[in-house]
Amino acid sequence: MTDFAPVDSDPTGRTLRLLELLAARPAWSASELAGRLAVSTRTVRRDVARLQGLGYAVESRPGPGGHYALCPGHRMPPLVFQDDEVLALVAALRMVEGILAGDASQRALTKLSQVLPRRLRTVLDNAAAGSENAGGERGGVDPATLAVLIRAAGQNLVLRFVYRDQHGAVTRRRVEAVRCVYARGRWYVLAHDLDAGDWRVFRLDRVQEPAIGEPGSGDRRQPAENLATSLATDFGRHLGMPGS
Repeated sequence: MTDFAPVDSDPTGRTLRLLELLAARPAWSASELAGRLAVSTRTVRRDVARLQGLGYAVESRPGPGGHYALCPGHRMPPLVFQDDEVLALVAALRMVEGILAGDASQRALTKLSQVLPRRLRTVLDNAAAGSENAGGERGGVDPATLAVLIRAAGQNLVLRFVYRDQHGAVTRRRVEAVRCVYARGRWYVLAHDLDAGDWRVFRLDRVQEPAIGEPGSGDRRQPAENLATSLATDFGRHLGMPGS
């Protein structure tokens, strides 16, 4: 994490740093914040009041045992991104261009540029102008399909879909998805096939008509602690990424 310069003569930078600290953990004492910012506790109180005046829900409890905290449900706004975080976003969105169909990546870059403050907007625009994805084949995965599979894996829901394998055979699948995995330039879904009674890995660009169903069993866990090795060896059965 890149620190803002904690100097008392830079109230804007110090206030942004204060906001970042408040979002980093549930609560801080005034003395802890003063130490991190290299200012007095009185300055901390002024900066907290400034954040509250800007509409941030900062809870303030004075006195012994008192603390400052961002109220639950209030997230960090884009204006507190650091330079390296902006570059990470641009790099990630450039990689996504070679994976997802459509122009979601470019639209996201445009929206980020519109909401970032001037200095960070310059960082983003320069990074976007100076980079591109030249990976050849683009847009193999439908973003809507990825969204459905990630939801099924994250919420332990049974998933049904049509699958076309590497030989062109089409089957209907009913699975409990436990993880969506990005590996070797592709997205896969790791799932327990309820009809086959075994673990399977499916390429997302071969998944069609995904539909979320009833809650899963709730006791599915990834088949091995080392997921990367399991995927690369088809859970120890043979070499090569399954479904590729």
